[in-house]
Amino acid sequence: MKTFMSLLKTNLNVYFGISALKYRFTKEKKRLWEPILVLFAVVIGGGSLLVLYSFLLLGVFMGGQGIGHPEIVLTFAFMATQLLILIFGIFYIMSVFYFSNDMNILIPLPLRPAEVLGVKFIIILIGEYLIALPMLLPAFIIYGLGTWSNIFYWLKGLILVLMAPILPLVIAAIFVILLMRFINIRKSKDLMVVLGSLLGLFLGIGVNFLTQSIPQGNEKEFITSLIESNTGLIEAIGNKFPPSIWATLGLTSPGWQGLGYFLLFIGLSLLLLAVLLWLGNAFFYKGYLSGQEVQRKAKAISAGDMEKRALKTASPVVALFKREWKLFIRTPIYFMNGIAGMIMVPFLMLMPLATQTEKMSEVVSLAKDPKYAPIAALVSLGIMLFASSMNLISSTSISREGRTFWISKLIPVSPKDQVLAKLIHSSCLSLIALILIALPLYFLLDMLLYRLIIIIFIGLLANILINILGLIIDLLRPKLEWNDPQEAIKQNLNAFLAMLAVMFIMFILGGIAVLLALKGISELWIYGILALIIVLLSVPSIYGLFALAHRKYNSLEI
Repeated sequence: MKTFMSLLKTNLNVYFGISALKYRFTKEKKRLWEPILVLFAVVIGGGSLLVLYSFLLLGVFMGGQGIGHPEIVLTFAFMATQLLILIFGIFYIMSVFYFSNDMNILIPLPLRPAEVLGVKFIIILIGEYLIALPMLLPAFIIYGLGTWSNIFYWLKGLILVLMAPILPLVIAAIFVILLMRFINIRKSKDLMVVLGSLLGLFLGIGVNFLTQSIPQGNEKEFITSLIESNTGLIEAIGNKFPPSIWATLGLTSPGWQGLGYFLLFIGLSLLLLAVLLWLGNAFFYKGYLSGQEVQRKAKAISAGDMEKRALKTASPVVALFKREWKLFIRTPIYFMNGIAGMIMVPFLMLMPLATQTEKMSEVVSLAKDPKYAPIAALVSLGIMLFASSMNLISSTSISREGRTFWISKLIPVSPKDQVLAKLIHSSCLSLIALILIALPLYFLLDMLLYRLIIIIFIGLLANILINILGLIIDLLRPKLEWNDPQEAIKQNLNAFLAMLAVMFIMFILGGIAVLLALKGISELWIYGILALIIVLLSVPSIYGLFALAHRKYNSLEI
């Protein structure tokens, strides 16, 4: 047990960077503003989503109360949480168990496979609480306060909320261990990550679609009718995954019946956890080590081709640009973060048409009016600029190199050329996003072609400026120490700082556009002034980027 706790402490420290954060904020006392900024972002962003979700659960509770089944809010919350964790837990577990960099260090140590697996499972469980707690606690509190439940409800509820993620995670882990033992999918790692990311992306789009389908002003009536017509469906799904029903009955049933369901839920979770540890001892290492060596198909190269390749030359910027593209395409986490905005925004713009709401039809008709077409074009420019700049490519360009950054320091290419290649790469992605987002707007609003070309051009200029600022931010504080590529993006404060920069630039440009429009300035003059302002900001910014790159490339150490 002492060995297990020591391993757990070390893994928690490494995974969450506890020692590094403690040293930075207590010893060096640098960047003390970072945790405050992160907390502020979580409160503003996560808090607003939590409020909306809580109102949805309140509607479910009131609708269920109207048909004599208020406990349906608990079933809904437990079922949604556990199914979400079960589906996405498969990809999360596969990544942490089999594709993390520390396994080559842990396997030679005198540790049982079950100990390593148990530690990794706890790490995953802690991460899943960030999903489970916001989804379960509002339903738990709403039902408890709405029915004036006794003290036993609150005590059992807290235990069940903490135990809820364990069961779906254990089931997902057992599935992954057996899958990896008998089917070698290590060489399909990239495909699995892309599939998981796309699944999450389209699930988010589906949730947005369902949210938009709720009629405004009649939310309570809509949810009540939905529950009345779909109670059988919810119970049917619950019967297919009965732990959600057990958790509900364990909380709401009186006396021994409630205690029995409560113990059944806890007992099954612990039993399956024991089965997981047994399977881990038997199959975990075998599944990891199987298929480590994969033979690559080699293409024969003739002497003539070899000579042509040896004599072929390219400029350093072009060569590095190609390298950026290859790394971007071959690394799924980078690829998905780059294309997420390109996929989601066109879908989200077309969804209101699918719902055919009366208000949306009025807005579209108004935007098509020639009198308001210039305003619609400027609003479209804002939408395009916001969506295309959310790819986080530039603000993580240096961080994504990680421990291989020493190669960039050694190659005979100037820092200026290296950051220029990164800037061109991120700007090309921005241009692709601009075009993909502009096309639905073009057909939706019957926009004139010259307007479309102009706003794409201005959007590209603005994105170049945003990408320059993103590179500057990443050069100032690169995150080069990471164990998994997703840490370079999802655990990188630079991405959030870049988003703030995007908001600031959009606020400035939007404010100027509104002022010019109110002054009665013609449409083409507004476009010209916006483009001129962006260029005037970009020129000193790019020279500052080159100077900073020269200094930081020489001073950064790995």
